[in-house]
Amino acid sequence: MDPVTAGALVTAVNAAVSGAGGEAGRRALDSLGALARRALRRGEDGTADDPGPVVIPRDDAERLRRLAELLAERARQDPDFGRDLAAWMRRYGAADGEDETSTVYNTVSGDAHITGPVIQGRDFNGPISFGGR
Repeated sequence: MDPVTAGALVTAVNAAVSGAGGEAGRRALDSLGALARRALRRGEDGTADDPGPVVIPRDDAERLRRLAELLAERARQDPDFGRDLAAWMRRYGAADGEDETSTVYNTVSGDAHITGPVIQGRDFNGPISFGGR
């Protein structure tokens, strides 16, 4: 099994977040939150601490990177956790086209202000035109 790296985990989280508008995205983030809670529950001295709910910082790149580094380190320390985290990445983080049948959920949300056409999708081929300007 390849070791889990923080960069690969961030990429997987970003791939999962792209579907966060739907039920599958919510499940992916909830599942990763449970893994993060499990990793954070073990204190540095080996005691069990309850970190409470873990929210994946999907809109904060720096916090997401720090969480990914922590999870990757836990994966190196605990082979069982590493296998579970790698399984999560395979299931939810197919960012590199490994899963050609995956569903894509495109959203425009938050403070977005759209003043023109928007194209969202997956695997575009060929030219895209919005008419004659």
